[in-house]
Amino acid sequence: MKKSAWKAYMDYEKEEAWLNSMSAKGFAFTDYFLFRYAFEDCRPGEYIYRIELLDYLPSHEKSRAYLDFMAENGVEHVASWTRWVYFRKRAADGPFDIYSDIDSRLAHYERISALWLPVMIMQFAVGLNSMRLHSGWPQGDSPFFAGLLCLGLGATILYHWLALRRKIGRLRMERSLRE
Repeated sequence: MKKSAWKAYMDYEKEEAWLNSMSAKGFAFTDYFLFRYAFEDCRPGEYIYRIELLDYLPSHEKSRAYLDFMAENGVEHVASWTRWVYFRKRAADGPFDIYSDIDSRLAHYERISALWLPVMIMQFAVGLNSMRLHSGWPQGDSPFFAGLLCLGLGATILYHWLALRRKIGRLRMERSLRE
């Protein structure tokens, strides 16, 4: 049986946990497009899922080499969205971790941080510009409300970006303690 779910995530770790909880319930993740997740029946807990932000699009030569390497190690590339890739591995084949050390995890968080920063700045810039052009509370003025929406989205991204920066700081501290 096929099933789909609509969800929006800004935290890949929560998204990953949700995909793994769906697998535990007997739903194998098979595809993703614009907040829509597709599933099909599987044995409960059959797969372990991981999500990664690549340096390049999956069609890039370096990304293709990495995806081929993952496939050679029994990891299936399930879906992609821009540079985000969704992997799965059969749970029976053992643990599945992409980041085996602090440096690789740190590099991944840095890539995500670098991705969100310009998006956040753009949301604030568009929102503030719209608010500047439409001061007061105009009745039915859609640019004003679009500005509010952009500011709200920018604030949401800022919240998640700051949490990510705290994780990066903790990992850097942990790395320095181990050196």
